[in-house]
Amino acid sequence: MKVTLRQRKKNNKISLYLDYYHKGKRKTEYLRLYLTPNPKNKTEREVNKKTKQLAETICAQRQIEIQNGIYGFQDIEKLKGSFITYITALAEKKNTSSGNYGIGIVC
Repeated sequence: MKVTLRQRKKNNKISLYLDYYHKGKRKTEYLRLYLTPNPKNKTEREVNKKTKQLAETICAQRQIEIQNGIYGFQDIEKLKGSFITYITALAEKKNTSSGNYGIGIVC
């Protein structure tokens, strides 16, 4: 999974958006952040710089969220595990806990 920060010229501004690529599928997320195409003074350049830093921070945050599985993408290592082993371990964990003994799964 890869997240890329991209720019697109829209009207008289440059729009910033994110591209997500996962298994050949592409998804875009517009950030509603805009840059001035040709900054004429120091303040416009400074605003562009801060806006671009914010967009890069959002891009990095999305990459971390995807790696942590927040976006619903499943970890391949977790999918390889056995369901029976998982349920057995969960039942043993619940049986050893005094507060959850009656609620847990009993095998």
